[in-house]
Formats: sequence, C-alpha cells, structure tokens
Amino acid sequence: MRQLPRSAPGSGPGRLPSLTGLRFAAAGGVVFTHCALLSDPHLAADPGPQVWVGASAVSLFFILSGYVLTLSARPTDTARSFWRRRAAKILPNHVLTWCVVVVALVCAGDAATGSGPAAHLASLFLVHTWVPSLRYLSAGNPVCWSLAAEVFFYLLFPVLRPWVERLSRRGLLTAAGTAVALAWLWPLLYTQVISPEQAFFPGYWLLYMLPPARLPEFVLGMLAARFAATGVRLPHLGVLPAALGVLSTVVVNSAVLPHPYLYAASTVVPLMVLVHAVAQRDLENRPSLLRSRPLVALGEISYAMYLVHLLVLGGLSVSLTALGWGRLWAVLAGLPLVLLASWLLYAGVERPCVRRFSAPRVVSQGRHRSPGRAPVGRGSV
Repeated sequence: MRQLPRSAPGSGPGRLPSLTGLRFAAAGGVVFTHCALLSDPHLAADPGPQVWVGASAVSLFFILSGYVLTLSARPTDTARSFWRRRAAKILPNHVLTWCVVVVALVCAGDAATGSGPAAHLASLFLVHTWVPSLRYLSAGNPVCWSLAAEVFFYLLFPVLRPWVERLSRRGLLTAAGTAVALAWLWPLLYTQVISPEQAFFPGYWLLYMLPPARLPEFVLGMLAARFAATGVRLPHLGVLPAALGVLSTVVVNSAVLPHPYLYAASTVVPLMVLVHAVAQRDLENRPSLLRSRPLVALGEISYAMYLVHLLVLGGLSVSLTALGWGRLWAVLAGLPLVLLASWLLYAGVERPCVRRFSAPRVVSQGRHRSPGRAPVGRGSV
C-alpha cells in the first residue's frame, strides 16, 4: 500500500507541490472569467463557457481545500490548533482587503446607498452568504463569499476528519458516490421543486453561495485524499487528459445543461479526477510541470491574487475606460498590477502572519520561545 510522503517525523504528510501549482490554475480561471465579464458585461445576461470556467475554478478550490487539509492533518491535532492555523492563513488578507473596499466606498460616498453597514459587517465576519439578499451577497470584497463557505468547512473539519479516516475502502467509495449524488440532487431539487422556472435569484444564492450547498465538494476532496492514503484505485488519467476533460465538460455542458447544474454538479467528478491525477505525479515522483518553481511560486500567491484581482481590475477598468480606453485593453493593462499587488499582499501580510500566528508560543522553564517557523503554503483557499 502506497504511503504519503512525510517531511519530518511527527510533522504530518509532506507537501505535494503540484497541488500548489494547481491552485494558481484555479485562481487563473477565476481571473479569466472576471476579465471576460469586465471586457464584455453582456456575458452576465447570457453566460457562456467563459463565465462557467470561473465557477468551475471555485469548485476546484473547494475540492483542493478538502484534499490538502486532509493530507496535511497532523495526528495529534486539536480543533483549536487547526482553527488557529486556518485563521492565520485567511483572516489577515481578508480583513485588509475588506478595509480597502469599505474605505473606497466611504471616499466615493456610496456607503449609505450601497449594501449598508450591517451587510458589510456580515461580510467582515464571513456570515453574509447565509442571508438570501443580493445586498448582503455583494457586500465587502465581492469574492469573499467563497471564504464564508471555507469557514463553514473549517468549523466542520474536526468532526468530518475522524469520520472520513474511519471509513473502509468500500466506505470511501460509497461516501464519494453519495457526495457526487448530493451535488446533483440539490440543483435537481431546485429546478423541479423550489423554482421550476429557474429564476436567477434565489438560485444563485441557493446553489452557488450558500455554504451547505458547497459542502459535498469539500468532502469529496477529503475522500480523494484518503483514496491516495489507503490505496483505493481510481481511473488512472494523466494530468493533461484530466484537464482537457474538465475544459470539455465546461464547454459542452454550458451548451446543453440548465444553469443550475453548471455551478458545481456538472464538473465535480472531472475536477476530483484532475486533483487525483495531479497529486499522483508527486506521490509517484514523476515529472510535473505544476511542480516547477515558477508555478509553485504563483500558487503561493494564489489566495492573495483571488482577493485582490477584482479590486485592481475593476478599479483600473473604470478609470481607464473613462479616459477613452477600450474595455479589453484596460483589463489587460491591469493584469501585471494584479500580480504585483498579489505578491505584495502575500509577502507583506499573509506569509508573516502565518509564520507568526499559526502556532502557539511554547512556555518552557518559565520562558516563552517560538516553536519555529510555521510551514507556508500548505493550506488551501
């Protein structure tokens, strides 16, 4: 039975750097979709594959999150230590970008006519996606809705992890099939019972943003990690065929399926296969482009890029189009600034906070000492 690589005794499973590179691909999918929407706002009314690429990329983030957190779980971990590491990873960047948005709104004089103080505070505490209101869903940094789902996953992870680890091989396969079935059942219930006319709202909230609706994807990622640890055999595909399978699924299904099935259900299996294929490259010590230094470095800043890209691109697009620039050129001009802002946020906020706050200070013989540098980049967005 193949065992996951270990970086040091007692440190938990070693990192799979190709998954870090895959995080950049996921962030790039979200950036691509927002670039397309900023270049052609009419796509929002009639979404094509350009839009659903971003939705699938978010689903990939959720699956990756479950996979990486299960892979890197420490045998002696407690819920409190796990939550502390997660808070150190996601909150500093989130709070800073939230402050930037609120300050910008105040300076623009839109705070009173926009979402309102209650909605912005709800977005700060990442509970706004539990409210079925566009005013709440659009509050704060628009992309932080996915963080609200991640917080929900993190709260459940200490309960879900022991359950997943106790499953037999047959139990893992049964649980994976159940998770996939639930991912399809929810949009089926919505289209047939809740809203037969398939109105954009509340479907957008119920199917895309409501945290429990996205839980099957996170659990599927956890199960996929256990597949690798226990030797459960999945269809063996290379990374390129798996990636092409995801893209072809997005293109074909966006033309034939109703939109409620495109938020997550139609791509959940191809995305899990992709994550498994990428991880196998590292587990089997085979060459992987995603493990290259440039892509791993870009993967490290992917969370920061996810949080800042729409703020930079949106602000620059408004400014440059007011000066006569075309929408596409304004968006393209903003991409280098997105990378720069992402690196600054990662290097100046995220990495120092992870190193400083992800582990408690240890008291030894009456003196405080640091437990050492915490690993960076193992978590998922």
